[in-house]
Amino acid sequence: MEHSSEFANLVASLQSALGLIDFESNASLRQDALNLCDYLADPVFRIAVFGPFNHGKSTLLNALLGSRTLPIDLIPTTGAAIAVRYGTEITSRITFSNGREIVEPGTDILKQYAILDDQRRMRGDVTGVHVTYPHPFLQTGIEFLDLPGTNDREAQEMLVRDRLFTCDLIIQVLDARKLMTLGEREHLRDWLLDREIKSIVFVVNFLNLLEPDEQKEVFHRLRFVAESFRADLPSGISNLYRVDALPALRARLKGDTSAAQVSGLAAFESALQAITAAQQERLRVRLPRIRAIASQIQQQLQAKVEAFNAELVTAKEKQQAKIAIQQKAEKLIRQGFQASASELESWLYLPKLLERYQSELAMALRQGQFETWQTQRLQSAIAPHEQSLNQWLDKGCEFFQQQHPGALKFPYPSPPQVTLPKPPQTATSKSDSDLMPVALSTGIGWILGGPVGAAVVGGASYLIGRTPAQKSANSPPESQILQAYQEAAEDYLTHLNIEWLASLRDCQQKLETIICYKSEDKPLESTPDSYQIQLAQSLIDNLSLEIEKIGRL
Repeated sequence: MEHSSEFANLVASLQSALGLIDFESNASLRQDALNLCDYLADPVFRIAVFGPFNHGKSTLLNALLGSRTLPIDLIPTTGAAIAVRYGTEITSRITFSNGREIVEPGTDILKQYAILDDQRRMRGDVTGVHVTYPHPFLQTGIEFLDLPGTNDREAQEMLVRDRLFTCDLIIQVLDARKLMTLGEREHLRDWLLDREIKSIVFVVNFLNLLEPDEQKEVFHRLRFVAESFRADLPSGISNLYRVDALPALRARLKGDTSAAQVSGLAAFESALQAITAAQQERLRVRLPRIRAIASQIQQQLQAKVEAFNAELVTAKEKQQAKIAIQQKAEKLIRQGFQASASELESWLYLPKLLERYQSELAMALRQGQFETWQTQRLQSAIAPHEQSLNQWLDKGCEFFQQQHPGALKFPYPSPPQVTLPKPPQTATSKSDSDLMPVALSTGIGWILGGPVGAAVVGGASYLIGRTPAQKSANSPPESQILQAYQEAAEDYLTHLNIEWLASLRDCQQKLETIICYKSEDKPLESTPDSYQIQLAQSLIDNLSLEIEKIGRL
């Protein structure tokens, strides 16, 4: 039964799906899918012997093999899943969790590694127990699997549940003395039927220990159980057999054919051969559980796709809400900055600026009080505008989480240069030339070094040393002096207007780079890659195609 190549694509799709799905809420489905992958990759026809401890499972298998291959005793002993396949020699291979293997001839090693310890616990370091045996039935591609008994420790229960999923035929061993307990019914339902494992035959052991009347009553009840359960077996094959395991083993060891017939072993062997001969040639045993697992995986994938899409929708909604907030913030910050900028532009409007400050600046220049005027009048006037504009700049950087370009600070132009008119040209007398050094050596020279600037020196020195009459006759007209200071003030305020408007425009441009939000440049945050959604949908489709293909084999 070489079907492993036909299952390769299905196994690949299942393995890919396992990497995509979160199985925290359904770990058993993940384990079943993993077991299914192993199951499909192995072409052997696996027959498992299943039932509670001390029901004679290992004894029944030894009777089928015709030897004491498997360890049996008067107490429950099987502590591992023991796989028995064909081999020309009887050998045992023990595989450990660290990858180490022990291979020895015979089966004595099983008593050390494949039985329960004194606390009735499995060995935690053993991951596989395999036995080879030269039996003709095994040579046809059959593997027997001797499972630990149920109704004991949870670890053993889970091992049995997982391994049952990888078997093509289940032999459920029943004890005639306590027929079909509640636990056995639950296992039949939960571990087998609900997982689409329906190739099951019941074998009743210990019927020989009952009185004839009791045997009839038990067998009648067994027929009712068997008839109520529709096994997936070839037509004409019963799903209920009586085998007295220990007498059957003794008969087989002695070569007593008649005794083997009486024990029920011969009839059961014929049924097994008929079942395997009919089912090894087709997929009807494996296909139902393949479909069941694939369907559940597809449902998980579809749920994943829906979850992915829901995440995308939520992410898009969050992003749109964030964009709306940012757009609103952008609008408010821009409007607030523009309002403050408009107020400053209105304040800097040159005609008004000159009307407001030209005369007083001219007076301050004439009085040598330029720095005082700049601090007390100009600086105090611009400070509220600077503060308002910087507040909007700060809000933009904080809300949009951008690096701050630095606070806006309006630079002051260089101090104004006053050019006074030259005094009238007169004949220079000796006394005039003698007076000049005197004037410059007086305290007046210190005054001329003030904000009025060097340009005033010529006119001012001209006035020094003159008598009042001479000064009046030789000084420039007062109107010309005032005009010079007015022109200096106008020139300063004009430069201030130009430079501060330029600074305002520069700040405006910086603000635009901070608050201009472009949603198309923003990827969705914390969302699945579209590739994951495409992959999940592709796996759903691939699983459907593979199931359909297998159904045609």
